[in-house]
Amino acid sequence: MESHSDSSPQQQIHNLLRQGDLQAARNLAYHWLNSWTQSRPNKPCRADLRNPALWQSLADVIEHTHDDYLAERFWQSLDAIAPPITVNSQSIPLLGIPTLNRVDLLQQLLNSLDYPVDTLAIVDNSVGAENQAKLAPQLNAIQQTGHPKIGKIEIAKPFRNLGVAASWNLILTSFPDASWTLLANNDIQFAPGVLAAAAASMDPSCSQFLPLLPDPQSFSAFVITAKTWDQIGLFDPNFYPAYCEDLDYRDRLRANPTVTIIENPELQSAMASLNQQHSATIGSDPKLAAHNRCSFQLNRIWYLSQRRIRNDPRGSWIRRWLGSWDL
Repeated sequence: MESHSDSSPQQQIHNLLRQGDLQAARNLAYHWLNSWTQSRPNKPCRADLRNPALWQSLADVIEHTHDDYLAERFWQSLDAIAPPITVNSQSIPLLGIPTLNRVDLLQQLLNSLDYPVDTLAIVDNSVGAENQAKLAPQLNAIQQTGHPKIGKIEIAKPFRNLGVAASWNLILTSFPDASWTLLANNDIQFAPGVLAAAAASMDPSCSQFLPLLPDPQSFSAFVITAKTWDQIGLFDPNFYPAYCEDLDYRDRLRANPTVTIIENPELQSAMASLNQQHSATIGSDPKLAAHNRCSFQLNRIWYLSQRRIRNDPRGSWIRRWLGSWDL
């Protein structure tokens, strides 16, 4: 047998696997993983965590041994990592807003901002060539003009209407450095002082969820920490284009004891008194309202279905095709 005393752990594991000594390779990878976990700083940055040599060796061993325990040990070692705290704690790291046709409503929301925002991320889901041609210049003007409370404005333009859940997911996953995010419908406005109060309530190192409006509008504007969607997962895009994705995520939040749902009646009351109209975009467009009458019921059936509970992938295409508003 070859001597491994002078070679790196990665080379030793490679040699052991090549020789067919799977148990020895597994043991070495296990101890290397433990050593890496224990030697990390208390608050590691991304560079502290990245170790491609170890990760390759773990993947090689798991591939040869089918040892899911080793994979689970690796994921557990990352579960305790808290997102890095945003340098400027006196601002909202990320404000995400999906839009659908009504830029005028978005402008009202922006006019109500009274607290600094580092990045505004807009997903433009405008339906129809006419709307897209009319609204693109308006969104570009918002981006070019800027806003006194916003550091940077970024706009994503999908091929088609992504739907609410997928738009939220796009925002969250595109900015993983944001330790917490405020997601809002484009038809709401922020009551004075609400954003400052919300920011003061958040602990980015914890799994927290803060609805700014009471039920059943709690997902019209809400704050979510990165640690929360790390634990709960992203939103279910099978609810398309809109409605019932909030019920699904509410159930998942309530079922997870690691997540703190922050209730602030005073804050919610101030928001509710200012936001008495809901679903303004659909209400202003008969075609969208007609589409929604179909897709809403389709989403209800998906929410009530055991296929959803079982994570059964069947029907992914047909639900998207039947529920589309891009007709």
